[in-house]
Amino acid sequence: MMTCKDIADFLSEYLDRTLPWSQRLVFRLHLLLCRDCRRYLDSYQKTDHAICNLKDPATSQEESVPEDLVKAILAARRVQATDSHPL
Repeated sequence: MMTCKDIADFLSEYLDRTLPWSQRLVFRLHLLLCRDCRRYLDSYQKTDHAICNLKDPATSQEESVPEDLVKAILAARRVQATDSHPL
């Protein structure tokens, strides 16, 4: 019989379908009997799905910030930098 700790240890292999069939059968039997492990599996799958659907932050920022705004911010920073360093 598998324990809840075993379920956590073998979760990746189970989802990747690399767990041997005999262990997979025992794994699934444990899931049938253990509500907490079913919840854990569900939460894990939802988290994995959410992570897979995230956009690359560098790409999405470049696409969502107008170029004129970026230029204005950079120009303001240059002015601020020259004002703070007197000759």
